[in-house]
Amino acid sequence: MKKLTPLFFLLLLLLYTSCSNQKKNNNTVTIKNEIDTYLTKTMELHNIPGLALAVVEDNKIVYENYFGISSLEKNKPVDKNILFRIFSATKLITSTGVFQLIQNKQLSLEDKISKYIDDLPVPWQEVKIKNLLSHSSGLPDIIKYKSTLTDEELMGKLFKDKMNFAIGKQFQYNQTNYWLLAQIIEKITGMSFNDYVIKNQFDNSTNGVLFSSNSLENIPNRATRYFYNEKTKEFEEDTNNSGKRGHSGNGLNITLKRFIEWNRKFDKNLLLNNKTKSEMWKPFNFTNQKDHFLHGWNSIQVNGLDSYGFSGGNLAAFRKFTDNKTTIVLLSNGYKIPAYNIIINDIARIVIPELKAKKLTLEEDIMHFVMHHQFNEAIQSFKKLKKENPNSNFDNLKWNINSIGNSYIYSDNNTKKALEIFKLNTETNPNWWVSFASLAETYELQKDTLNAIKSYKKAILLNEENQWDYNIQMKNKVIELENN
Repeated sequence: MKKLTPLFFLLLLLLYTSCSNQKKNNNTVTIKNEIDTYLTKTMELHNIPGLALAVVEDNKIVYENYFGISSLEKNKPVDKNILFRIFSATKLITSTGVFQLIQNKQLSLEDKISKYIDDLPVPWQEVKIKNLLSHSSGLPDIIKYKSTLTDEELMGKLFKDKMNFAIGKQFQYNQTNYWLLAQIIEKITGMSFNDYVIKNQFDNSTNGVLFSSNSLENIPNRATRYFYNEKTKEFEEDTNNSGKRGHSGNGLNITLKRFIEWNRKFDKNLLLNNKTKSEMWKPFNFTNQKDHFLHGWNSIQVNGLDSYGFSGGNLAAFRKFTDNKTTIVLLSNGYKIPAYNIIINDIARIVIPELKAKKLTLEEDIMHFVMHHQFNEAIQSFKKLKKENPNSNFDNLKWNINSIGNSYIYSDNNTKKALEIFKLNTETNPNWWVSFASLAETYELQKDTLNAIKSYKKAILLNEENQWDYNIQMKNKVIELENN
């Protein structure tokens, strides 16, 4: 037998490597085309003006693309230089900054905030850093007061308010928490919150990243944030301005490129080490033993895979599937119906091999069926989606469906279509009181008293915690309908 030479083995290796690289390149092209098609359809369905999305796998960018318009008035397209407001996704940056101080032993989760902020009311003095991060403080929320108040005036009003609940009892999203965290960061570091973050997370470079909580501020290359007016069927510019107090909670403006770079540093442990990340991603122990949240981050399961991240303004979302070494970053500037978590979840199903191989139900398919009044298909797909995701409650999806029903009532005065959609939501979400309340209101508009009473009573029964104190209103409705 003829002896094989080293050159033969080298040629064999080169051939194998070439075939392997070709297969990878073909797979990348397929994934890109699939995501492009998905996003194009989704943007049309949800009426999203502009969007940027990236997928990073094991520190390699496997997808990055830009779609649509950043400014409708200027007809300016979205590109790599466009800054997006990420709103409450800013809290990921703030919590990372807090844990940098914890890692440097300048701060502790167990520290009381009274250690850093003077003259607090007695009920506030037992609040700890961990309560601010996890939204378990029970503090009154600054959101109910005018942004034109000075810091001193605002604190004076908050100090007079009652606590919303016992410290640590439950999760209640609250902007006061992150305003106080910014003050504590400034007290410890002697720097402004903005400067501290830029220095310690963005290499002291403001290229492609800045803080502004004012949607009307004239910032070059920033995408305009839009609201959709159901009455006029047109987009209107956002006028929200939270001032400097909002910077730590909703103020980051960033390009997709800089967010990708921030994620690279995060993954390479240049911002936090693995031990500190684990502490940040540890679930907070709420005393009601019902709520679930981490320390500034949320955890979401997609088809059995854990992910960590947060969203903001119903426009931006950042999610890390750590076991799969996959990160998805979404930035956008408007919508008719929110799509941020739906998009992130579906992109994960498209790009993560473990999920893609299963040919899973996409949430966007359900939205398509609902929007096109294919209700039987929507019901069957939603039931299949739930079966594939037994640990998920699909809050975004069911709220979106509810919003579609409401839009038919309030903008088109079409109770017939609204009723079909609310019926779909009650069938697919039989334990969600809101779907039955919406159904009851629609029956009432149609003068169908018996079904309205029946649906209101079902909603009251399901709303055990009297969310938003709505049971009183529904009970009054029942009494009124029964007496007429």
